[in-house]
Amino acid sequence: MAADADARIVGVIGASGQGKGVWLKGVVIDEAPTRVVVWDFMDEYGDTLAKLGGKRRAVASMSSLEAVRQAMVKAGEGPLMVRYVPRGAGNKALQREFEGLCELVYAWGACTFVAEELANVTTPSWAPAAWRKMTTSGRHRLVRIYGVTQSPALVDKSFLGNCTLVHCCALREHAHRVAVARAMDIPDSEIASLVKFEFIEKDFETGQVTRASVKPPGKKR
Repeated sequence: MAADADARIVGVIGASGQGKGVWLKGVVIDEAPTRVVVWDFMDEYGDTLAKLGGKRRAVASMSSLEAVRQAMVKAGEGPLMVRYVPRGAGNKALQREFEGLCELVYAWGACTFVAEELANVTTPSWAPAAWRKMTTSGRHRLVRIYGVTQSPALVDKSFLGNCTLVHCCALREHAHRVAVARAMDIPDSEIASLVKFEFIEKDFETGQVTRASVKPPGKKR
């Protein structure tokens, strides 16, 4: 299957409460994908998928990979919104669940995949094989990936290297700022100067660097 221009890999980065979730949920709603899967680690995407679903029935949260598989089989090439809330408590259990979900998403294809808090399921030198496959050849399965983390220095290094766009909000720790600045090829002072709800992003397909802000929740546009 040929790569689709919209099947991008987007890194969404920022400390807790700095606006990355506001931005990402807004983007997902604006893009209005009919096929979406969320690794919903914090069980926080229910309202987003409900808004996205409109008259379509948003699938309730799932915590069984078999339930996800069956829903995908039933949907075939049609619309489906899956919000997977992992059950595992330890790192190894979470990693197994995440890899299983990645395998299902890759096989299903042609969808948007949101992976929340990658630092829980990858390390700087390791990532589940299915996730590595997703970030190196997922575009050929027409999968648009949004990988999210508060701790970019602690996630799989190859992920940031494969991103087509990196969106970064404020980061408090120097090591995390340096990791993202290196990946974006910008001075880390650019990231250090960000305040709440500001972001800087780089589109690697155009080379364009943009600095802007998102509207805080509850404020009118």
